[in-house]
Amino acid sequence: MYNKKLVDNLTTGQSKLLSSRRRESYDLYENLTKSDFKRIKLFDYQFPEYSPYNKEYLKEKKWQQELLIKKMTDNLNNEEEIINYLEQFKDKKVEKGNQGLDPKYLAMAEAFYNTGLFIKAPKNVELKVPVEIFYELDQENPVLIDNNLIVAEENSKLTIVIDYRMQDQNLTAFHNGLTRVIVKENAVLNIVKVQRFNDQSDNFDSNISLVSNQGELNWIPIELGAKNSVTNNENTLMDDGSRASISSVYFADGERKMDLGFKMNHQGRHSSSEIESKGVLKDRAQKIFRGDLYFQKGAGQSKGSEREEVLLLDKTVDSDSIPALFSEEDNVEGEHAVSAGQIDEQRLFYLMSRGMTKAEAKQLMVEASFNPIFDKIPLNDLKGSVINDVKTRIRS
Repeated sequence: MYNKKLVDNLTTGQSKLLSSRRRESYDLYENLTKSDFKRIKLFDYQFPEYSPYNKEYLKEKKWQQELLIKKMTDNLNNEEEIINYLEQFKDKKVEKGNQGLDPKYLAMAEAFYNTGLFIKAPKNVELKVPVEIFYELDQENPVLIDNNLIVAEENSKLTIVIDYRMQDQNLTAFHNGLTRVIVKENAVLNIVKVQRFNDQSDNFDSNISLVSNQGELNWIPIELGAKNSVTNNENTLMDDGSRASISSVYFADGERKMDLGFKMNHQGRHSSSEIESKGVLKDRAQKIFRGDLYFQKGAGQSKGSEREEVLLLDKTVDSDSIPALFSEEDNVEGEHAVSAGQIDEQRLFYLMSRGMTKAEAKQLMVEASFNPIFDKIPLNDLKGSVINDVKTRIRS
């Protein structure tokens, strides 16, 4: 299945250096043991049979003239540039921890990816409209392994929206993704990721970033789907004044299980980070939230914060939160807060006394929690679709 013969087939027609990197990743993959995700009771997970991904996923717009965009599976004429960017993640300074949700899954994504993009915003380019990427799974394309590299060069500004979705509610599908991000000096990069797979599918997603001097990276991950969803978001604030934020929404109902990991690794002085996560659990859903703030030696006068608020719509849900703070510096500020609770009965009664049904009142309370983050989705059609999805599932 996932063997050397498959890697050899995948390198046919691909750039020489990227083909070599595939083979190196396969060697690593072969020697790694897959981890279990014990807190959501996901043991001995077996990857499904490989299949290619043939759908078109990049929505073409005028911005393609301003950006450099290449499909990672093609025979590229700039592969040396791509390899040089990827080598930055091997720097000993940032090697520790840059393993995504699990080293085996990371190596699998680099060895067997069937799609993915290299996107670069050149120096001083400021894009006014978002880049739109739609990875959709269907009967002909049930396996998605995307390997993405996004670079914002000096003084550039860019927003990228990636929508992972499917229409078939009975399809058994699989996603294992890897997105690496580099934000250079004074650049601003916003990345919105929306995941809306059905409850027969499995989702694994690793996101790793390096942020340079005065650079800014803002993540908006919206986790709404999959039977099992394991995600990791790991950011290294390498230089002075670097900034990163994560504004996350998750909604789990039925028997869904979510393992959400967020990490901010401060290395530069005066660096700042913020993790904000808002969630809702319903029925028998399970969720584990891990939020880590690291202040390494040399990251003096840096600030980091993490907050999670989760609304428990039923007593049968399982919610676990593990915030952590580690510091090798004295002169830093780190704070974390977790709030988990049932619906406010007095508020619910008040809304129902104004003529709302119980379901409508719950829906309004969830919307009030989620809307500040939903408002960061720059595409109105996508935002409306996401809101309607949440409304429907609250009422069901």
